[in-house]
Amino acid sequence: MVLSGSVGAVFINKETAPAAFIDEITMADLSLRRFTISDNTKRYWDKNSPVTVKVNGEVQTIGFELEYCGGVVVFEEAKDGDDVILVSGKSLTVEQHGGFFDWSAELGMETPETTTFMSNGWKEFITSIKEFSASAESYWGDDEFFSRLGQEVIIALYVDTTSSKARYEGYGIIKSDGVEAAVDDVVNESIEIQGVGALYYREG
Repeated sequence: MVLSGSVGAVFINKETAPAAFIDEITMADLSLRRFTISDNTKRYWDKNSPVTVKVNGEVQTIGFELEYCGGVVVFEEAKDGDDVILVSGKSLTVEQHGGFFDWSAELGMETPETTTFMSNGWKEFITSIKEFSASAESYWGDDEFFSRLGQEVIIALYVDTTSSKARYEGYGIIKSDGVEAAVDDVVNESIEIQGVGALYYREG
């Protein structure tokens, strides 16, 4: 699958250590399966720190997945409308320090075969690994941006720059090959971005 857009942004963690948060409330979507941490400043979780999920005060260990980039808990089954979902962990403090224009991204996933004698002659597969890569025709950045080349940052690929701020975002690494420019100047050379993990659709 290929995506494209006109504007992208690079966000960088500004603190030396992630900030801990405890029993933060979440907001549910209409499916009652996806719960996003309510505090916008804590929506980028440290991937190297554990996240504790509580449902009505009880710690959960199975039945959900975490989207660290965005601060989302995704349950396998819908919850009741009265359930209270709390999360604890560590978050990153991020600021924008670069951007790019005229981007395109390619999404991919592996689907290993899981056929067994119970498959009744049909091949079965599961989705196991999601990945993405992107490129942009031009870019800009400050000192912080250029100091983080080759390191993991947060990438936002905007498909709507109006109030909805519809975008795809995830963790990625900007490759440094050939990236040489004056600070804060727009460079009309392409850059390559390698995704680290999945890419998620977000609004707001």
